Amino acid sequence: MPEQIFTKTSSGGSAPSAPPYAFQRRARSLALCLALCGWLIALGLMWGLLGVMPWILLLFALPTGPAFWDIWRNPASGINLDTEKIQWFTGKHHAAVRFDEIAQLRLDRRWDFSFRVTLVLQNGSKIRLPQAALPPVQNLEEALNQRGIASQRHHFTAF
Repeated sequence: MPEQIFTKTSSGGSAPSAPPYAFQRRARSLALCLALCGWLIALGLMWGLLGVMPWILLLFALPTGPAFWDIWRNPASGINLDTEKIQWFTGKHHAAVRFDEIAQLRLDRRWDFSFRVTLVLQNGSKIRLPQAALPPVQNLEEALNQRGIASQRHHFTAF
């Protein structure tokens, strides 16, 4: 398939029109519930089989607090792309940037194989998108490329 090149028009919009793209997820997920149950079972086994002191168990139980809080609140996070701008939200925080302000999309692969996504603006400033709001990176990259935003990948940068 030939490579398609997108150019910016003088009005700031991208040359091809792209369909709207939306992604949303909730904090309450099966993976979170299973991880929380597994951690609590491990704590119970430590107490029952190994006789670990309760104050040590309490220290190991502290990481379950934020998980229970997320399950209770179940905040939504996601990203929306329309014809003019990209919008993202996590919990009560919302932000948006117009496409004509974006110079490129920078994707940095982390050592845990996740991606850090940064919007590099025309004026040189950078906006990092929150991890919780990100769709699969390939989908986001394709959706922004359809809107004329170039992407750049960096693999395993130390800093």
